Amino acid sequence: MQEPPPPSSGTPPTGPTRPVTAAQPVSQEVVYESDLVERVDRARFWANFGAVAAALAAVLGVIALIVAINAKNDANNDTGGNASLQRQVNSLQDDVSSLKSENSSAATKSDVDKLSTQVDSLQKQLSTISADQKQQSQDISKLQSDLSDLTSRVDQVEKAQEQAASGGP
Repeated sequence: MQEPPPPSSGTPPTGPTRPVTAAQPVSQEVVYESDLVERVDRARFWANFGAVAAALAAVLGVIALIVAINAKNDANNDTGGNASLQRQVNSLQDDVSSLKSENSSAATKSDVDKLSTQVDSLQKQLSTISADQKQQSQDISKLQSDLSDLTSRVDQVEKAQEQAASGGP
């Protein structure tokens, strides 16, 4: 081992070789370049926002798809029911017409009244089903519109996220 040379007493030591006389308190706050930190924070925000928006869009898309499929199945089932109801109404109207022409006894008149009541009831059911189908069609159209809007918003968010990640404004 070599011993360090003895200090010379003639000239004061230079900055790097000058002995430390007193410890200065160290600042606990680390100073970063604020622009870089701001960009990192902004990119993190947009990444999190994009992930949440994409997840929300996926969930809403699945819900809209399920509702649309159910509505389509209901509409297909009701269409068969409507055709059946329409045939029954037509059949009953024919019966009422034939009974009115043969209206010769009181028993026939009561049969006509019963059939007329049944026809009225079936017509009400048919109009109710038709109104329900129209409402379902409107609901499906609204869901499709909402899904399109949500998809375009997600696209905008993704573009903004890409711009933020690439250092854009």
